[in-house]
Parts: sequence; C-alpha cells; structure tokens
Amino acid sequence: MSRYLPTLCAVAVLIFTAAAQELPTGMAKIPDGVYRPLFRAETDAKTVSVKAFLLDIVPVTNGDFLEFVRANPRWQRSKVKHLFAENSYLKNWAGDFELGTNAPANAPVTFVSWFAAKSYAQWKGKRLPTVAEWEYAASASPTRPDGENDPEFLQQIREWYATPTPSQLAKVALGRPNFFGVRDLHGLVWEWVADFNTAM
Repeated sequence: MSRYLPTLCAVAVLIFTAAAQELPTGMAKIPDGVYRPLFRAETDAKTVSVKAFLLDIVPVTNGDFLEFVRANPRWQRSKVKHLFAENSYLKNWAGDFELGTNAPANAPVTFVSWFAAKSYAQWKGKRLPTVAEWEYAASASPTRPDGENDPEFLQQIREWYATPTPSQLAKVALGRPNFFGVRDLHGLVWEWVADFNTAM
C-alpha cells in the first residue's frame, strides 16, 4: 500500500466566471486548458478540456479543518458516523478539538474521508475539484504550464515518491508555487477530488 493513501486533504475550487472582478483571497485562477489522462480505456478521449476555475493556493490545514469541525459537530472524531469515515479518521489529532503534536495547525489535515472533504468544501461555499481539474493544475511546474516537459520538475516528483513519509508533515506554503501560483500539489499530501472513483 502506498504511504500516501491515508494522507489526504481537501482542495476546494470554485468555477471561475467572467463576472468575477477579482480573485478571492487565497485562490488562484487556473486558465482553460487540456488534461491528458495517463490511464484511460481505448474508447476514452485522449484529451479532456478543462474550463477555467479557481483553486485554493494551499491545502486545507488542521487549523482550517478544526474550525469546520467546531462549526459542524457531526464531523467530530468521536461523533462521525462510520458510514462517512473510517476508524483512522483524524487519527493524528489528540481529540475532537485538540490537534496535538502530530497535527500542527499549519500543516495539512490528513486522515479525512471523502465525505468530510466534500462537506468541508461545501461549508466554505466551494467544491472539490474533478480529477481533470486537479491533474491539469498539478501538471504545471514552477516555470511552465506543461510540467511534463520540465526534467527538473519530474525528478522532484520521483524523489518525493521515493522518500519515506515523516511522522510530522511540513507546514503548507513552504513549497515553491507552480506556474499558476498554487503550492503543495506535489511533495506533501494527496488530495481528494470530487470524482476520485472515476480515475481508472
């Protein structure tokens, strides 16, 4: 099992509309583009068009998620229904409202369920990105939108996959922003997407 499977966090997006005058704080505009699926059936399209959207600049932190849990008590670790979260839900937290040493407030929240991630995004007035949106945004290197043509970027991703997970994750926003201004899409955690079960 991959060391990254249990370390998941929500990345919330809003569809960008031409009527929007300025970007909301903490969000970046990802322009129209094309996603090329790595895995697809022979009958699937080779490319997927992605319309412009807004994406949070950094992953959701423990502090962000704690605020959500306080406002939505049904998502407390001791109260969440097992239908909506596994036994490992928020296991790094010291308690329902205590983060503890393994879950610093400014580190990405981990061990959240897809249902909790979706609920968090809705609570913020946003939604989870689709696979195509996330992959398109994450394909950008720090210097170019087509990171697959950036050897240094590809090497950094390979090194991340080959490095053991530390017991305590780094703070968000320490990573270099990508071409679109988004940080930590690689090198920290995996993120939930709205249609995660369609990736294959």
